[in-house]
Amino acid sequence: MSCKVLLVDDEAWVVESLKASVDWGRLGFEVAGTALSGQEALAMMDSIRPDVVFTDIRMPGMSGLELIKRGGELHAHTRFIVVSGYAEFAYAQKALAYGALAYCLKPFDEDEIVSILGRIKKGRETKRPTEESALHLYLEDPGVEHGSRLLEEWMACGILSESGLEVGAIVCTTAPGAELASHAQERSHYVKIGKNKYVIIVPWEQLEEMIERESVQLSADLKGIGVSGKVTELGMLRKAIESASHLSDGYFMTGRSAVYRQHAASPYESFKESLKQLDQAIRSADVAAAGRTFDALALQFREHRYTVQHALQLYNIVYSFMYRYRADAADNMLYSHDLLLSHYGNAGEMLQELRQFVSKNILEAPEYSSAESGNETFRNILHYVNWHFLEELSIQSLSRMFYTSPSYISQLFKKEVGETFTSYIAKLRIGYACELLADTELMVGEIAEKAGYADYFYFTKIFKKIIGKTPSQFRMEML
Repeated sequence: MSCKVLLVDDEAWVVESLKASVDWGRLGFEVAGTALSGQEALAMMDSIRPDVVFTDIRMPGMSGLELIKRGGELHAHTRFIVVSGYAEFAYAQKALAYGALAYCLKPFDEDEIVSILGRIKKGRETKRPTEESALHLYLEDPGVEHGSRLLEEWMACGILSESGLEVGAIVCTTAPGAELASHAQERSHYVKIGKNKYVIIVPWEQLEEMIERESVQLSADLKGIGVSGKVTELGMLRKAIESASHLSDGYFMTGRSAVYRQHAASPYESFKESLKQLDQAIRSADVAAAGRTFDALALQFREHRYTVQHALQLYNIVYSFMYRYRADAADNMLYSHDLLLSHYGNAGEMLQELRQFVSKNILEAPEYSSAESGNETFRNILHYVNWHFLEELSIQSLSRMFYTSPSYISQLFKKEVGETFTSYIAKLRIGYACELLADTELMVGEIAEKAGYADYFYFTKIFKKIIGKTPSQFRMEML
């Protein structure tokens, strides 16, 4: 049987060129379809179920990298080959990290493509065929046939109770490269549903027991456990697993490995209000108001009031708001929460970057005039502070530098920023210290010095006051 191939590129002539450059039939392959966008290709993968996908990287809408990531999660057997005109190592590295088998440059080298296809064919012939999981089949195509087979399988292993279907889904998210130990116990259904995700279906009455068993393993390798609500109809299953999957990414929001459950009350209204406040702050070039909203969101994220979907929405909306200051701001937008998770270690890092992006671009904008800042001199002072906060700064030194009285600078900070000069500097420095604690192995004393604090004890006191925990506790939660 021939292996099915899907060719993807946003330029039709490239697709036709690739199609004509290889004798597919002689090699045991057939071009089963072509697509001119990532979205079209992802939709076609469900119907064609290709063995191999050749895809460009740079395409409008869904990029080739995202196609590889999302397509690989949905169709684990598919192999991806990247073809691109961009000889950039970063793209090749990302493509291979996302699961691509090989990276080829345009114009096409027939011998190179033939060699890659030979490796794929050889691998398929030597690989022992395996039967697709009944759960995978149902999630891909929730029809009567696959549903009946899944229920039969659950009946055989004791998942179904006498009262009918009452199950729960537990989704575990592991660190990249780590694997969850297989569950061979009775009355459970365990399958891999993504690159770093596993779902366990158990009878509802055994759910808490299974959660307790899994939570013992919470470590750097097991990052989060998401728990669904009760499933009493098969039609509820897909949504329940998706919900548990999103909840298992709660580690990103809080910065810690834990078990995450659905909140009883929807946080949508409070989140919508935060977005409205950010919009107003950016429209009025009010850096202080934007900072206060980011502070409130950071607290709500750490308390897991929102999900990673809220984080993705916030990220994209902030960049869309910033078009007033940067015409290319929308270029930074991400189109899936998986990409967000791969870009940042946690939501705190994301918020810090958003805060810096907003304040920097507002302060540097020509229209950020004295009428909006209250005083042109203060605008220059604030800009200087934001770029030199790690240095020895004081109201007195700023007074000498900008020929303004210390009391006037102090008053302007309270009026324009909404807090004292000392408090403003402390937040900037402690934010920098948090980055060093998360990303380096420096001792806390060394980090204190780099963050502008000569006194270790004073540093830890200020750190705990602002963050709510000691530097060591913060670092442990980042591990």
